Amino acid sequence: MMLKKRLKELLKFAQETDLLEVHWEEKDVLISFHRTPGTPSAAGQAVSSSAKATNGAASEAEKAAEPVLIRSTMVGTFYRSDSPDRPPFVVEGTIVNAGQPVAAIEAMKIMKDVLSPTSCKIVKALVANGHPVEYGQPLFQVEPENV
Repeated sequence: MMLKKRLKELLKFAQETDLLEVHWEEKDVLISFHRTPGTPSAAGQAVSSSAKATNGAASEAEKAAEPVLIRSTMVGTFYRSDSPDRPPFVVEGTIVNAGQPVAAIEAMKIMKDVLSPTSCKIVKALVANGHPVEYGQPLFQVEPENV
């Protein structure tokens, strides 16, 4: 019952603010809300929410429903290749290994590679080349490779 009350409080908080993401974790419970930029913050407009146990008890259906994302590690300008005359690091359908560069982010004239955290297949690019990105912003949707 306590979890239900806390969930309602967090949902109300998320709806009343302009925050794009809210994460709350206590013991073995993680509650996360995410709103797409530009989505109104009126009641009932949260794009997605999930409450799951972090002790590994989540069902396969819940895991399959959640997209796996490669996120930005810094604020800057997103580039799909390391220079304008070179092809992109990856395209949709590319299979990459853990630690392989998938994009670059430039901040203050310094380029930093965005590395894949795991072996995966690139499903969709979520940011256009040359667009600004924020820390933690999703850049690519991926499918983990079963090794």
